[in-house]
Amino acid sequence: MKIFNEIAKESKLAKLVDAAKENHVGYVYSMNFSEALVLTNDAWKEKVSGIPHNSFLIASGFDPDRLNEAHELDREVVLLRVLGPSGLPTDVDLLRTRIEHNQRRTEDEIFTKDVHDGLDAITQSELQYGALKCRILGTFYIRDGELRLGSDIENYMSSTKLRVFKPRDESLNMIVNHMNPEVMSKALEEAQKSGFSGMPTPIEIGTIRYTSSDRLHRGQTEPKVPVQIQPTDFLARRTAILGMTRTGKSNTLKTTVSAVALAAVKDNNNVGQIIFDINGEYANANHQDDGSSIADVFADDVVCYRGIKTNDPTFRDLRNNFYEKPHVGLTIIQSLLKEEQLANDMKILVSSFSLDELPDDATDSEKYRHERNLAAFKSLLFVRGFTPSTGMKVKLAVSKAVKRQILENVFPEIVSEFEDELGKKPSQTDLEQKALNYFPDYNNGVSLRELADFFKYAREADRAIRKDHADAVKAYKKDGTKIPTGLWPSLRSGKSKDDWLDDNLKAMCNLIVGKSESDMPIRVKSLLGPIANYHSANRQGEVEAEIYNLLLDGKVVILDLSVGTEEVRKSMAVRIAHYILEHSMATFHRGEKNTNIVMYVEEAHNLIGKKEDLSTTWPRIAKEGAKAKIAFVYATQEPSSIHPNILANTENWFVTHLNNEDELRALGKFYDFADFHASLKTAQDVGFARIKTLSSPFVIPTQINRFTPEELKSELATYKFGEQNAI
Repeated sequence: MKIFNEIAKESKLAKLVDAAKENHVGYVYSMNFSEALVLTNDAWKEKVSGIPHNSFLIASGFDPDRLNEAHELDREVVLLRVLGPSGLPTDVDLLRTRIEHNQRRTEDEIFTKDVHDGLDAITQSELQYGALKCRILGTFYIRDGELRLGSDIENYMSSTKLRVFKPRDESLNMIVNHMNPEVMSKALEEAQKSGFSGMPTPIEIGTIRYTSSDRLHRGQTEPKVPVQIQPTDFLARRTAILGMTRTGKSNTLKTTVSAVALAAVKDNNNVGQIIFDINGEYANANHQDDGSSIADVFADDVVCYRGIKTNDPTFRDLRNNFYEKPHVGLTIIQSLLKEEQLANDMKILVSSFSLDELPDDATDSEKYRHERNLAAFKSLLFVRGFTPSTGMKVKLAVSKAVKRQILENVFPEIVSEFEDELGKKPSQTDLEQKALNYFPDYNNGVSLRELADFFKYAREADRAIRKDHADAVKAYKKDGTKIPTGLWPSLRSGKSKDDWLDDNLKAMCNLIVGKSESDMPIRVKSLLGPIANYHSANRQGEVEAEIYNLLLDGKVVILDLSVGTEEVRKSMAVRIAHYILEHSMATFHRGEKNTNIVMYVEEAHNLIGKKEDLSTTWPRIAKEGAKAKIAFVYATQEPSSIHPNILANTENWFVTHLNNEDELRALGKFYDFADFHASLKTAQDVGFARIKTLSSPFVIPTQINRFTPEELKSELATYKFGEQNAI
């Protein structure tokens, strides 16, 4: 029997209750399927450095030294979390005793050296008893030689004989870092699918911390127990980092980025990470990071972008070329000017003018009109100070009839000279040939200067034709004669009945020349001029495609969105996120293997609206991104402002301090965060978080490790170059 007991002591179940006598804190005297009431004593609490609020306790009915002799029903350990005090039937009598004792004190007895504080030993012993109400988090048991944790209890006895212990050191480590075999197996499978050779090394995210006041349970005599999380929990998953400003959200995000990057380097695997940096704190060094940053630590593997013109060579240009991506430029202009008091022509540009791509079944007429709109928009950019690429040419289909009308109405002296040259009134065919030779070949491409001049001429011709038409109509009405059907009311192309300049294009022409229909000046330059800072003449190709390719190469991409208006930042962020989602989903639908991409959104409430349609980019990333190996990490101080669909699909949670009851109630709907309602509201300690990850079935209160650049640099060097070259 002694031999069997020695073997049993090596059981992982017995090790959970190791050092039982030293860590004993009470007895379960009542329980149900969800809660247990524990009788405890001040002396027992003192022996284990206290029992903090929200701390873990374990309850077992067996002696760990004699597990082999235990009844089958008792071979389990119940995991508890302390919720608060509970009443005892004797509380009324004990309370009366305390009050009466204090009422009898004299002035000399305010402070006393008596260890029993003036009470007899028996009474003092009785007064030390109290009760705790605990949440049942699950049951540890052995199956097939492996330690497992169920998230509930299978049975409870009314005549319970459960002893309660405070887990410390190795026992606590086993609890908070436990993974069931099937969870471990699934994580390994996911890791291998993601390109890892084996299970990635767990991330030591921090250490156990129960309360803001941590003098005892994290004191010098108490070992700080590490909290580890699996890198695979973040790949193709959703993660929330929630908390007020200055409580450690950014530190948590930096620690997570670093851990994922290190795991990828160690396994020689590509994991792309992109940070939508609203405050510019991840690309730039600051005092919070010991004068360093993510960009500094992972220098060779980090590419930083900035959303406005910069002379800093360490930043690439996040801006698009408005000439190459005119629909992007138009969107930015419209977002920046939508709140301005605008003249009618500017209103048309901001509200109804469109450069959206045409459907596949668009008619030739629609295609030509779209081409004219594009050309007019580029001309407007040019005359308002948006620098084009060197030698840029733009094509525009212009019919002979349009050129002829411009020649007739804008250059009458040329027509007159031509008539003298011919010795007769030139026919329409003659004038069309003359116009063909006089104007540049717009169909094969002209400079932006020539293009802007053309729209200026087209505007003048259209105004002249409309004036002549109006005058003729008046004359015919005065004479009482019928108005001829062949009288053109505006600039037309061939036999088309449509105006060559529709209302939108007329407005663009007015903006190009800076005058309204009544020839009053329009405030164009002062409105569009500053927006030129959002345009990059040097950008070749799509910035979205460039960023996506960097992610496929396993780089960390940081988008500094700390400058510019909120609308522009949203537009940039959504455009890039949409590109990543669409191209990753396309790879998935082709049956090809996707590269893991982790997407971080700082101050997410500024980018992701609560009422966004489910078909828009951010809700789609949260809902569908996992298929395409896109992980989504969002940080905010306002969880209630995040789209409900995103919250509902979130597997990993890091929560620090929230000071608002509405936010706490919103959070309390998820997992067991309701247990931490009070401490989340009061504890403002930086980095003190409550963590729930995919691999863990319950929330773990944790002090997040500080982002330490020098240590990370050393660790990175060890992985990359070997121990001898580490910093």
